[in-house]
Amino acid sequence: MADFDTSAPVLVGVGEASGSRLGIAWQSPVHLAGAAINAALADSGRSAALGQVIDCIAATRTFEDSGLAMGTGSPDNVPQAYAVAGGLNPQHFIYADVGGQSPQALVNEFASAVQRGEYRAVVIAGAEAIGSVKRARKQGVELNWRQPSDVEFDNRISSYPILSRAEIRHGIISMPLAYGWAETARRILRGLDLDAYQIEMAQLWAAFSGKALMREHAQFAKAWDVSGLTDDTPDNYLITEIYRRWMIAQDAADLGGALILTTAGLARDIGIAPEKMIWLTGAAEANEPPLSERVNIAGSDAQKFAVDAALGQAGITAADLGPIDIYSCFPCAVFAATDTMGLSRRGAADYTLTGGLTFFGGPGNGYSLHAIAAMVQALRNDGSKPGLITANGGVLTKQAAGIYSAVQPGFAWPGDPVRGYAADSVNIAEEPSGLGKILTYTRPVTKGVLGDATLLLEMANGERALSVLSASVIPVGRDIASANAVITAGEKRHMAALV
Repeated sequence: MADFDTSAPVLVGVGEASGSRLGIAWQSPVHLAGAAINAALADSGRSAALGQVIDCIAATRTFEDSGLAMGTGSPDNVPQAYAVAGGLNPQHFIYADVGGQSPQALVNEFASAVQRGEYRAVVIAGAEAIGSVKRARKQGVELNWRQPSDVEFDNRISSYPILSRAEIRHGIISMPLAYGWAETARRILRGLDLDAYQIEMAQLWAAFSGKALMREHAQFAKAWDVSGLTDDTPDNYLITEIYRRWMIAQDAADLGGALILTTAGLARDIGIAPEKMIWLTGAAEANEPPLSERVNIAGSDAQKFAVDAALGQAGITAADLGPIDIYSCFPCAVFAATDTMGLSRRGAADYTLTGGLTFFGGPGNGYSLHAIAAMVQALRNDGSKPGLITANGGVLTKQAAGIYSAVQPGFAWPGDPVRGYAADSVNIAEEPSGLGKILTYTRPVTKGVLGDATLLLEMANGERALSVLSASVIPVGRDIASANAVITAGEKRHMAALV
């Protein structure tokens, strides 16, 4: 091509690894990441030549280092450990921030960096062996994944709030409870009772489950139907009032993923075939405040901004898209996109390439590495239309989106993802008192018993309030959606009584 854009960022190699295929009794994230890096190098078709020009590695942050310590420890320098395991010798090491947005956000960042000439080629890798950790605990095996290192690296860890202190005080202490808030808000908005809404979620997830059967490294591949996902069984018990076990991300995965990013010019120079190159043509990112403080609690305005901005940067519309993978930790994360993209002609299965975090597996912050790997493969098989990746961290909090193409776009990528989303926020009353209307709620389930409800309410003065409604005063079978309640302020948390 006469106007070949030599500085354009392209993905040239993708690789995945899973525990069952390594043949190691107790594989660690380092084992998995190293195998994935080797697979990505081989995928490029120019493994040796590409390996010699890689000068940077960025690693997604493990759960062990994300405030969810499992007792295994981790290497002092995780990206360096991954590089060594993959046979690489880069000069720069980056350890990414917490969040499922990080794989796509890293692609966005390092696409800019290679385009500017800051690096020649970058590996983005991540891995989790949470399945091994849980298996080891059951067998009484102690795992030690520590590795000493005195090599400096860029250790990124932000304090961006995922849950507010008020949310935590009022019982939002897990992701199923937090996402249950958003899910229930959407149910209320759609005017559905709990049974009808669970069927709607199950229809989406049943379609997703079929895609996992097509992925070599899927951890929980099984074809589900709606009744199987909604039935009360010992293996599909309630986690919260709205979610059963097989309706949420499954983190007991042993998975590693790796992507290799460089410029089209360098890829051509080292002999990588043009059909291997996948071009980034649009990218965007956006963040939200904690869920209770958002105007929109039934979807994600940040995700809509990121998707729309990435499409706009690529010069296309949603109707132009071919393959899509929407981050799918919980159904509402997918609905947040499908409700706003205007693609009603697509079947539910067309919003995932892997089966999602329930059926493919949710390896901590690194799931989207596998979604992007699947995207690259899909576009190489059929590059007639561009593809979309969305990646989500926190409680629909951190969003990153990327548009990918199998062919060089008609104009150069601008060089930076679109940012600048300005989130509106709502005031949360510190000492609420009086009558309020329930905007949404969430309830844990422990051994089949429903617990207290954490409420988000709108008070008569327009402020929002958090409170707890004791399970002992909620009539059995009562749907408290949109009910009124009287709030009494407390020193640690506020209590509610139904009217």
